[in-house]
Amino acid sequence: RQSTEAVVSTQSTGGDPNVQKVAECRYDWHQTGDTVNFTAYLKNVKPEICTVNCNPVKLQLEIYFGEDQVFSFNKILCGIIDPEKSKVIFAKTKSRGFDEKS
Repeated sequence: RQSTEAVVSTQSTGGDPNVQKVAECRYDWHQTGDTVNFTAYLKNVKPEICTVNCNPVKLQLEIYFGEDQVFSFNKILCGIIDPEKSKVIFAKTKSRGFDEKS
């Protein structure tokens, strides 16, 4: 299990792409048994422009939030999962993803 703070950057969704904004972003992720759980604690998430890519061995997320910030997560998984059984939930104050192993 990992819980950490990350640096997020300004993207072309409204800010200057040459300027980086530093913001604290706490997230938790863990992989146990047949599931991978990821939670990012972010406010004002824009699910309509977020991207989630998952294959049997890799999870990639780009979560857009605030005025012009993006949180990126890229992880090689510790086992094979079944992306067909995966789901993503965007809640009011956090984004959460679950993946099941095959």
